[in-house]
Amino acid sequence: MKNDSMTTTEPVPFIDYWDVLDDAMLQFFGIDTWDAGIEADLIAAAQEEGDAPEDFALWFGQKYGLILISQWGW
Repeated sequence: MKNDSMTTTEPVPFIDYWDVLDDAMLQFFGIDTWDAGIEADLIAAAQEEGDAPEDFALWFGQKYGLILISQWGW
């Protein structure tokens, strides 16, 4: 008998994680992972560690000195 109170979460496919990460990079910095030179293995490691794509984008931006769009002053 299935217990409806228990929820199971399906793992997010890698390409879907990468797509959300691209969206976050564009939103925060105006560049995507290709422009930033982020390697697929680094993205995979972040996903395996359970990092939210948005958190990874912000971490990467801070590590490499990217400027947030909100700080551009437009």
